[in-house]
Amino acid sequence: MSFKFKLPDIGEGVVEGEIVSWFVEEGDSVEEDQPLVEIMTDKVTVEIPSPRNGKITERIGEEGQIIEVGTTLVVIAESETDTVNKTVRVKSKTQDGEKPGAIPPKEIKRSNDTDVLTTPAIRKLAHQMDIDLTEIKGSGSGGRIVQEDLYQYHNNQANTPEDTETIPYRGLRRKIGSQLLLSKKTMPHYTYVEEVDVTELVILKTKLEKNYKDVRLTYLPFVMKAVAAGLKEYPLLNSTLDEEAEVIQLQKRFNLGIATAAPEGLIVPVVKDVDTKNVLQLAKEISDLTESARAGKTKLEDLQGGTFTLTSLGTLGGIAATPIINLSQVAILGINKISQKPVVRNGQIVIRSMMNLSISLDHRVVDGIVAAEFLHHVIRLLEDPNELH
Repeated sequence: MSFKFKLPDIGEGVVEGEIVSWFVEEGDSVEEDQPLVEIMTDKVTVEIPSPRNGKITERIGEEGQIIEVGTTLVVIAESETDTVNKTVRVKSKTQDGEKPGAIPPKEIKRSNDTDVLTTPAIRKLAHQMDIDLTEIKGSGSGGRIVQEDLYQYHNNQANTPEDTETIPYRGLRRKIGSQLLLSKKTMPHYTYVEEVDVTELVILKTKLEKNYKDVRLTYLPFVMKAVAAGLKEYPLLNSTLDEEAEVIQLQKRFNLGIATAAPEGLIVPVVKDVDTKNVLQLAKEISDLTESARAGKTKLEDLQGGTFTLTSLGTLGGIAATPIINLSQVAILGINKISQKPVVRNGQIVIRSMMNLSISLDHRVVDGIVAAEFLHHVIRLLEDPNELH
């Protein structure tokens, strides 16, 4: 007896996923709960296990293909004597030895370019440039091919294989790109940067490190505590805009996402209820989440529920940044590097540990004055940090 195993509902409103990698081939015998395929969704990458014992008689879909929830992934024969009616398999066209790429849901072939959407002038120019219009995806309205498309195509064709190296644009990299593009398209971003004197914070952290030997202590937990306190005073920055319902939802929990570099790209694990935890608890939780991310073992629940995001490159943090807001939130705080600088204090030039904070905001929700007041509230806490731990 054959069993068609379909992509299950992963939850959190996920309706589709991308096949990242297969763990089985057609003809392989599998056991119940054995991983079959790795699927990337908007939320997380998950391994989909086999629902039963049997033999893979058909594997549908290739790496890089987007599939909807409810689409058949594999056909499993529960015994070798069963007769399995195979359906037509969709495979991407590749050269020998090449890894298959993404499969479009439908392949469209044209014998000529008469049905390509463009103008007579562009057709003439394409003929002069010896360009087949059916090979170009138009960037104009409704997919219309414009002059820039011809020049871009010509430039790409001018590069020989020896001049370029092609790497797949899929998986987490593609998800990151689509999410950030949607954020920039839908939110009117603006960024505000301010300087912080963290000399006292550096002293406090050095002192506490002697007591926190079991966990690596960074400046991030202190910043998180200051941010949570600031969000309580300025709740608009801890909100979600629902344009359809025409409401701004003020979040009552302070769940801070931490932008983290994973092997395949950037993910944002979430530390829940930051306002209820001390610096040591936050340091341990950050360490655990970071280790899981780097090992590619982040759980779905670790990526859910964020209300505000922080991003930092540590010692590589630069002077300032213009971070892109995480979708469904209205603000993100960039933490820049700490440097010793000469500054004026009480009319004297002294050396202090200085750092910049760069905050990007959704101008539909947060005006500049509110952003500045929030950031200065955070700065006051960081400059006098004894209450943060």
